[in-house]
Amino acid sequence: MTTVFAGVAASLDGFLQSASGDLSWIDDAMAPGEDYGFAATEARTGAYVIGAGTYREMGRAAGGGVPTYVVTHDAALARGRNVRPYAGDLARLIDTVRAELDPGKDICVFGGGQLVTQLLELGLIDELGLAIVPVVLGSGVPFFGAMGSSTKLELMECRPFPSGIVLLNYRVVRP
Repeated sequence: MTTVFAGVAASLDGFLQSASGDLSWIDDAMAPGEDYGFAATEARTGAYVIGAGTYREMGRAAGGGVPTYVVTHDAALARGRNVRPYAGDLARLIDTVRAELDPGKDICVFGGGQLVTQLLELGLIDELGLAIVPVVLGSGVPFFGAMGSSTKLELMECRPFPSGIVLLNYRVVRP
């Protein structure tokens, strides 16, 4: 069965980017040569679903040759090999992507907090990976937006790295 998993990096105080939009604090914290689980993510991923803001920040590096769906109302933003813009019902998007995947592959969501929050509220995320970066930003774009209900998570993995980054992988507990 296809798993939908989301991956995000956040500051210790829960922000995805600084108030000025800066993301350099993530790269600054990463040790050269450390994989941080990227190879395993790429190996299991059959398609990416990416928020427009994240796609702008990642540029053409997003997705590589894997089908990449950019959630945006600006079709001109999503250009490149295997890149497709999408504006519409998120449940329909996930169903469409599942139907197109090769057997044994999963859907990776790189969004901002808004996309991940919406997918969580719709019950469409199965696993959530959070890389906590050892920096306190004080303000910025929060990881989660307001949610109408809580989502229970079960810890699957807690992996600290010498750089101080801690990777937390959770499974969403269904009622």
